[in-house]
Amino acid sequence: MNSEPNISKTIFGYGIAIFPLFLLIGPLFSEIFLISIIFYSIFLIIKENKYNFFLNKFVLVFLLFYLSTLFSTIYNFYNFNYAKGGIFFFRIPLFAISIWFILERYEFFNKKMVTFLLLLFLLIIFDSLLQYYSGKNLLGYEIIKGRISSFFGDELILGSFIIRLIPIFMIYLVMNDLIGDKKINFIYLFIISFACLVVYLSGERTSFGLLILFFFILFFMVKILRKFVILTFLAFLSLAFIASNLKTSSEIDPAKRMFNKSYSQIIGKGEERYEKHKKKLFNKFYIFSHDHHGHYVLSYKIFKDHILFGTGVKGFRYLCRNKIYILENNDGCSTHPHNTYVQILVSNGIIGLLILIICFFYFIKEIFFFKKINDNEKNSDKILISGAIAVSAVFINLWPIIPSGNFFNNWLSMIYFYPIGFYLYFKYKNEKKFG
Repeated sequence: MNSEPNISKTIFGYGIAIFPLFLLIGPLFSEIFLISIIFYSIFLIIKENKYNFFLNKFVLVFLLFYLSTLFSTIYNFYNFNYAKGGIFFFRIPLFAISIWFILERYEFFNKKMVTFLLLLFLLIIFDSLLQYYSGKNLLGYEIIKGRISSFFGDELILGSFIIRLIPIFMIYLVMNDLIGDKKINFIYLFIISFACLVVYLSGERTSFGLLILFFFILFFMVKILRKFVILTFLAFLSLAFIASNLKTSSEIDPAKRMFNKSYSQIIGKGEERYEKHKKKLFNKFYIFSHDHHGHYVLSYKIFKDHILFGTGVKGFRYLCRNKIYILENNDGCSTHPHNTYVQILVSNGIIGLLILIICFFYFIKEIFFFKKINDNEKNSDKILISGAIAVSAVFINLWPIIPSGNFFNNWLSMIYFYPIGFYLYFKYKNEKKFG
């Protein structure tokens, strides 16, 4: 390994850390890196007979889920454009395994990566605040529907990006001993607090909910990070109060969107005309909103005809306007059902959903496992803390009771599986140490 060219270590070691930048720039860069790291990792795994990266329970779960996806896609073949997402989905789990392999091979967590992630955060925070106060960001992108999007332009995924980046940043901070036992660097604390502020200002309710869930789980699992979590939360509240009071225009009102609008949508205020054909739960409220409720009602109608194997990765989009499923006024029809579990139920059937549910309960078990070990103060080292952060990062992507994006979307599936590679690395490191 010592004779191996340093260029491979540099490209893939740094590449893993800067992968969020590739996602920010566009799909071409992220896809090139994904394919490169997969081929490089598979080549070395085979060459060096390190088949333990393939022969384990996690790969078995990935394989079962992929086979479920592939079978449902081929069984319900509409056209190649609809099928390719399912056929080539195998590369996404392989991406997570490749990250694990590279981290295991090089153990590359130096402070240059922290500096890069810090600069990336500072750039996004500055750009987001500029857009929030001036109406335009550095590239001239304007506010859309009362929401900031920074460099993502007309794609309202700024909050989703930040909430997936925070755990990775924290892992690199912990691995470089910049936060940990009785040690809090207030520069990094305020950077993370500002990042939380950007999630809030983006108006993305799902991302804000997952942000709270992430820190709650971290607070629950890791005793020595509780002070850090509390101070981060207090700093965020202070920043949110200041930012709201400095804003003179009412074009953006995150609090109103987060709370008032959410409440109105759940009770169906202003949507009374839909109640005849889209009944509320217990005749009192919709699931998240009348639009989301429609997605789920329509999904259930489609699922009843495709119980075992589902409709394929884009089956919902293809079938939702079919006259045997269509709701009044085409309500509920969309590109996907806007909930990961409902989407997997429709696309992969009950088999795919069972795999996802098993994964969810497995990570609940992992949360309690890491809490038990972390409660023992003498065992609180940086590998253990980083593992707990990785568990939290993966778990928020599995959280079922929340609207979500398209699971099979390239960008989202990459960012979902990105922290899984870190989790696998720290999982096996901790197993060797603690059993």
